[in-house]
Amino acid sequence: MGVTAMGLVFWPLSFLFWNRPQRLLELALFGGIFSAASVLTLGGMGLQPSAAPSFCFIAYIGLQVLLGARFPMAGRVLHLCLPLLVIGAWTLAGSIILPRVFENQVLVWPQKLDAVGTQMLLAPSRGNYTQDCYVILNLVMFVLTSLFLMRREADLRRLLEIYILGGAVVCLIGAWEAAERLAHVPFPETFLYSNPGWAILNTQMTGPVPRINSTYPEPAACATALTGVLYATVWSVLRGYGGWITRAVVVLSALTLLATTSTTGYVALAAGIVMLFAYAIITHSPRLLRRLALFISVAVLFFGGATATLAVFAPDVIRAAQDVMTGTMDKKNSLSYKERSQKDADAMTAFYQTYGLGTGWGSNRSSSLLPGFLSTIGIIGVAGLFFADWQLLRAAIVAIRASGRRQSTEAWVIEAAICALLGRIMGSVISSPSLGSLDFYILVAMLVAATVRLRAAGRQPASVGADG
Repeated sequence: MGVTAMGLVFWPLSFLFWNRPQRLLELALFGGIFSAASVLTLGGMGLQPSAAPSFCFIAYIGLQVLLGARFPMAGRVLHLCLPLLVIGAWTLAGSIILPRVFENQVLVWPQKLDAVGTQMLLAPSRGNYTQDCYVILNLVMFVLTSLFLMRREADLRRLLEIYILGGAVVCLIGAWEAAERLAHVPFPETFLYSNPGWAILNTQMTGPVPRINSTYPEPAACATALTGVLYATVWSVLRGYGGWITRAVVVLSALTLLATTSTTGYVALAAGIVMLFAYAIITHSPRLLRRLALFISVAVLFFGGATATLAVFAPDVIRAAQDVMTGTMDKKNSLSYKERSQKDADAMTAFYQTYGLGTGWGSNRSSSLLPGFLSTIGIIGVAGLFFADWQLLRAAIVAIRASGRRQSTEAWVIEAAICALLGRIMGSVISSPSLGSLDFYILVAMLVAATVRLRAAGRQPASVGADG
């Protein structure tokens, strides 16, 4: 066990702000970008940076709850949280019951700490208990954050700005990493890649071009995170929220996502464009269509001008980009793609062999989100998640409509959080087995609190200014 260099930053800051829950939330949300780092190592595991301020936040707000502190509109908040809490209870119960019900009847891929490089017969394992701990931590953080954000001193706008700023930092560190890979500029690998629980894939190449993973363990994880940032900032710009910082992050996150050369990022980006056009057409919004046309025109001119400039002054870059696209298109023939596809196929086999109930949370590890959920929490858990998501989304839409769709801090948070979560889920559906990061649940809590706040505000929401 040991404190890392990243821990020497996050632990002191967490203790410094132990009685300032707003700052702890900002620190936890910002710490989510350092996915490949740890603040404390425990054997083969690493505690991610978000955990340090989250523990302090839970201790402080939890103590207030135990002492009888009251939170505004707590009943409405808990009503929106309830479906997700029910699914959490099913997940925890299933992790105890299902591995025993189907013991030695199903082959599963174990968690990384239990991994032996091959499938094993299903049996209760420490993977069930460690993953249960993550579920409990995430749900407790989600509920307490949702309650705290109803207080007058809680600043939802500030949290959203921290999320956008975090995306900018990811992009800047990605540029730093590219400089290190191409020109051998010193880069703090030990500081950023200190989590022993991850296999850090920071030397990958696509043809002659280095793949960028910035503060994440692999390019696909970086692309998934940036997809959320890009979805949120693009929508904010189209809807007229934010200011020049938000617009700058749109450009930075798009360029960095392209630099990851991740198929996950490219597919999620294409899916986002399709969904955006579909929404504009379905809603028949002239204002949105005009802004979308202007946005696309600017993007085409920017990338077209950049391509023409590179073709004249740096033709090698154009040839490298062609190699990247060729490599991306050929990934279906790669060994890693076949291994991931096989794990997803094995997960679906486990799902069918358990009659749709699943093997229990933490029993099986897949390559992408939906097969992973189906093989562990089963059809009941997945259906419950869809129901919980739909209930929260419907409540958010009703709140915005009730406010007259005017701009407000709460409306901006709702729309940006929905887009950020959608982007993260889209990337995870393609190539990530879980949604277990604390910053993800802080975003969900922001959505819950903003929804309740906006509904309570009725038709008199506060105005939103530019972010600088």
